[in-house]
Parts: sequence; structure tokens; C-alpha cells
Amino acid sequence: MRVGIVSDTHKNLFMLDKAIKNMGEIDLLIHLGDCVEDVKKISEKYNNIEIVYVAGNNDWSYKETEKIITIKGNKILLTHGHRYNVYFGLERLYFRALEAEANIVLYGHTHVQNIEWVNNILFINPGSTTLPRDKSPGCIKLLFDEKGDFEAFTYKFEY
Repeated sequence: MRVGIVSDTHKNLFMLDKAIKNMGEIDLLIHLGDCVEDVKKISEKYNNIEIVYVAGNNDWSYKETEKIITIKGNKILLTHGHRYNVYFGLERLYFRALEAEANIVLYGHTHVQNIEWVNNILFINPGSTTLPRDKSPGCIKLLFDEKGDFEAFTYKFEY
């Protein structure tokens, strides 16, 4: 399964579209908040891709700020991250992941792309497609094989 991960698109559909094109073929697109309306708007163009999203701190009309999904046996916690103070580290989010029994955590909010293992839990932040704080807009693609093993690929692109 091919999973595209974006976050913090902040109403820039051009850059969201660019991110999706950079990732190539994907089966599932996950938006980790801050303008989830963007994936709804672009969904007609990519109607063959399943879309899952959680609300961020700028998505006032959406209440669901966290979801847990399972892909090929991997339990994945989706959150924007603002409720876990991710600007100051992953400790609170780590304990939430333990509580949820997740082995992968996808989060945004910092606008900085990051892939980091904490003990046996993989934390992935795709960065921001629109307002990066680490020089270039970005996104991440996760590839899962039939056994549930996975590999992450980072993408950076220009405006």
C-alpha cells in the first residue's frame, strides 16, 4: 500500500497538488491538519485516492483531532500534534502512542519534516507543503508491503 502524508497546507491548493504529484502513485492520502478543507477541495481531481484527515489547530469547524487506523497490521496514530505540545518534544505524544498501542505516529504542526524512532515507535512529520520552517515544502510517502513491513520516503520541492 502506498500512503501519501501531508500537513499544514494552509489553503494553498497549488502546493498540495504539487506534493501529491511529487509522491507519485498513492492509494491513501493522509492530511494531518491545518486546513483539511484543502483535501476536500482537491478530492475531485484525485477521486481514485482514499483520503483520511484529522483537524489541526486552524480547523475550527472540525472536531476530530485524532484517529487510529490500521494498515497491514500496523497501528497508526494520526494527530496534528498541537494538543501534545510537539514544539517542545515528542514525550507527551510518545505516551499517547503507548496508550494507543501504536507503532507508528503521524503528526504535523511544527512545519518541520522529521522521521524519528523513539524506542519501538516511529514518529513521522511530513513538514508543511506551504509554510515550511525547514527551508523547503515537503511531504512523506510510506510504502507497506504485504507482510506489513514499511519504508518511508521524504520529498522536498520548490515553490
